[in-house]
Amino acid sequence: MKNLSLILSLVLIFGISIVANAQKTANHNVKVGISKHALVGVSSASEIVLEPAAPTVAGEGLDFDAESTSDNSVYLQYSSIIGSSANKITVAMDGDNLPTGVSIELTATDDAGAGNGAVGKAVKGAITLSGTSEDIVTNIKNCYTGTGAGSGHQLTYTLKMGSDAKYEDLTSGNFTNTVTYTITEN
Repeated sequence: MKNLSLILSLVLIFGISIVANAQKTANHNVKVGISKHALVGVSSASEIVLEPAAPTVAGEGLDFDAESTSDNSVYLQYSSIIGSSANKITVAMDGDNLPTGVSIELTATDDAGAGNGAVGKAVKGAITLSGTSEDIVTNIKNCYTGTGAGSGHQLTYTLKMGSDAKYEDLTSGNFTNTVTYTITEN
């Protein structure tokens, strides 16, 4: 009887130790997801007004070099997480036709540095806005530019009258146009 009790005790102790050893660890997988996205915006929804200065003396023409023909109050801002390639931002303008010989040029500075990551590069030089989309910022990778005035790429809109334009073709009036920025994969 003592031997039977001893054997049962050993089996019980051995069985408990196997169960105890089997439950020393447990695990499961944790999946992390980072979504691919691309968002673009401008720092202000205010309307921009560009107009040449009216003459103040009889015999003078409109002044297309006046301060009122340019505006640099808006910043282009974006956020981007790419899948494999880079993103780019294009710009196009649609709306009322401008007077013959008059155009709007757009320039963008490099990013102001308020954000983080691999922000893209602004296209150098002025772009004459039209209904055809043109690249304004290229090679955008995983980044964000920051929000608010002073963050992103500063945009300058300038009203121009071409050197070959005829003053006689100008028309008075208000011409409303919409400038659209689109972020896409390259």
